[in-house]
Amino acid sequence: MDSLSVSKLNRLYWLGRYYERLATTLGYLWDWYDVMIDGKIDYPDFCRKLSIDCCYKDDKDFMHNYVFDKNNPDSLRTVADAMLGNGMVLREVIGSRTLAYLELAVMGMKSAEESDSPTLPLQRVIDFIMAFRGSYDDMIDDENVRNIIKCAAGVERLSLYLRLGWHLDSVKSEIGKLMKRMNRTSLQPSHASLQVLLSAKNPETPEERKKLLEAAESLFVV
Repeated sequence: MDSLSVSKLNRLYWLGRYYERLATTLGYLWDWYDVMIDGKIDYPDFCRKLSIDCCYKDDKDFMHNYVFDKNNPDSLRTVADAMLGNGMVLREVIGSRTLAYLELAVMGMKSAEESDSPTLPLQRVIDFIMAFRGSYDDMIDDENVRNIIKCAAGVERLSLYLRLGWHLDSVKSEIGKLMKRMNRTSLQPSHASLQVLLSAKNPETPEERKKLLEAAESLFVV
C-alpha cells in the first residue's frame, strides 16, 4: 500500500466521518420537517443521544440552528464546512472533480438556509454527497485511500445508528462491511475494540449499544 503521512491519513479519516455524519443525520431528520407541521419533535432527546448541548428555544429554532448555524459547533453546517476543509487540503489526493461535489454540497446548505422550504435543497445536499461517494470510489486509484474514507464513513454510520437507536437491525451488517474495508487499509485498529465488534450481534439493549459504541469510537486512533 502507498504510504500516507499522518496528517493526510487523519484528514482522510475525518473527511469520511464528516460526510457520513452530514448525510446520515439529514436522512434521520428528514421526516421531522413534516412532523413539525402537526406536532412536536423530541429534539431534547436527540441532543441527549448525541451528547450535544441542547441550546434551542423550540422545535423551529432547533431545526434551523442545528442544521444551518455556522457558529454552532454542533451544527450540520459546521460539519459541512469541516468536510469541505478536509477535502480542499486533500485536493491532490482525491482530485478536483471529486472535491467539486463537496463544494456543491456546501453550496446546497447555503441555498437551503435561504429557502422558505428547505427540504428540496437539503435533498440536493444528500444527492451531492452520494455523488461524492461514487466519484471517489471510481476516480481514486489508490485502494488504501478509498478504503480509509469508507472505513471512517462506516464508523460514523455505526456510531449514529447506535446513538440514535436507529436501523439497529443493520448494525451487524455494518460491522461486517467495516471489517472487510479495514483489512484493505493501512489503518491499525485497537485489538480490544476489534474483538468487541467481531463478537457483536444486533443490539437489543442500551447497555449493548453503549458497549458497541465505545468499541466503534475507539477502533482507530487517528
